[in-house]
Amino acid sequence: MGKENKMRAYDPGKIGCYAGWRRYENNPVIGERIGEVSDAMVLPVGDKYYMYYTHRFLKKILVAVCENALDFRPFAEDGVTDENTESKAYVIGNTFYSDGGDYGYSLIRRPELKWEAAVCQPFVLFAKGKYHMFYTGKRYDAVSDDYDRAVIGHATGNNAINWMASRTPVLEPDCLWEHNAVCYPCVIYDEKESLFKMWYSAGDIEKPLAIGYAVSPDGDNWTKVSENPIMKNDKSVLEKERVGACHVVKTEEGYLMFYTAWQDAFKARICMAKSEDGIHNWIRHSSNPIVSGGQFGAWDVEAVYRPVVLKKDNKWICYYTGCARGNKRIGALIHQGMELGL
Repeated sequence: MGKENKMRAYDPGKIGCYAGWRRYENNPVIGERIGEVSDAMVLPVGDKYYMYYTHRFLKKILVAVCENALDFRPFAEDGVTDENTESKAYVIGNTFYSDGGDYGYSLIRRPELKWEAAVCQPFVLFAKGKYHMFYTGKRYDAVSDDYDRAVIGHATGNNAINWMASRTPVLEPDCLWEHNAVCYPCVIYDEKESLFKMWYSAGDIEKPLAIGYAVSPDGDNWTKVSENPIMKNDKSVLEKERVGACHVVKTEEGYLMFYTAWQDAFKARICMAKSEDGIHNWIRHSSNPIVSGGQFGAWDVEAVYRPVVLKKDNKWICYYTGCARGNKRIGALIHQGMELGL
């Protein structure tokens, strides 16, 4: 009887999960058949959910869709096509891949713009009557055969698929602590203050070191606060190397931050913190990390990072990038109930 109860108690979905979180049973939600993907952002659009994510090989941002916020498919499988598929310099939308729908719609990088040799890490919101996408653009250096600078771009659209983008970045690394990269934008629009608010990561191209904060009246002209960086690693074992890749949610009590903590170059975990004003005095969750790598042999056993959350039907859904053996996929975590214990 005791042995039977132990077997019933075993729940692989809860391995590496704390504070009421568990892994979705059908993880990964995207990435099994379309290659290496990461950096998901999910937005409700009408009666569907759109996922924007990075495809590493294509160096572009792709779109997937579903009805339940969990079981995503490439957008093209809906049979949605556009006759105006010719790529233009100022457009990052409308390209349809003729490969049977494996990739779906993509958001086109503009290689003639040096800062868009690759585009990644999208964040999308609806504000002031239109859709806004903030994303990271990377500059390629032929001498080193690698990316040498990362900036943040801004695109807008009347729908969630077709985008008009600025030809210049809206945020660039110009402070000493930012080194050569600003990346992983997270943006909200505060209607009371009529202000866009951005939390971003900065540091080295592939290794953001800390989190900064900036504000803008229009999404194009940004002012960084003097307190930057507003979130640094606390020197604990969990955050020994760095923090970054965050998602901030405004609540009645203040701001919740879901962020990534790197113990070393490879071991990344998802954590939570809160602040009254979104800038000062971040209080970490006592159960951090709320999510660690999965069980032995799992697709996300090595690292979990870049959390983005969504509220749905009295539960939280957290989308994240998982990594094993160098391969990246996108998964989901579920927390029943709105109370997160912070």
